[in-house]
Amino acid sequence: MSFFGVYRKGFGLYSRIAVGVALGFLALFAAVSLYNALIELPDIVRDVKVPLVGIGLTWGLLSSFALFVFLGFIVCVFVAGLETGVKPLDNMGRKTVEFLIDTQGELQKVLWPTRYELVGSTAVVIVSVVIIGIFVLGVDWFVSLIMGYIGVL
Repeated sequence: MSFFGVYRKGFGLYSRIAVGVALGFLALFAAVSLYNALIELPDIVRDVKVPLVGIGLTWGLLSSFALFVFLGFIVCVFVAGLETGVKPLDNMGRKTVEFLIDTQGELQKVLWPTRYELVGSTAVVIVSVVIIGIFVLGVDWFVSLIMGYIGVL
């Protein structure tokens, strides 16, 4: 076992990438939300701005950056199978990686519809929704008419 190696490198690559990108966006959202919640905290050093963004170096910014780095590390452990040397964490990461590999394997077995079948099925669904909508509209109109006639509405 190598320290910071990747478990089963090259297997389940597409599912790992998709899940990693999705969890990365969630980590970024969590970090930005934390920054917005802690935006009023004082500056660490006065009149110091972060290059490229021009934001003051505050405790809120430092906390949100630390959260983003921590969540990024956790995503690497559970999605890429990054080996840390901590046995329980590595075992959970391996289980997650095996699940992602198996998921990609099952998705490769799926018989995807052809373009013709997809267009036909979509047309059937759209026509069915329109017909059911017209039926519900008619029933609603009829019931409203009856209710108005007997004086309930």
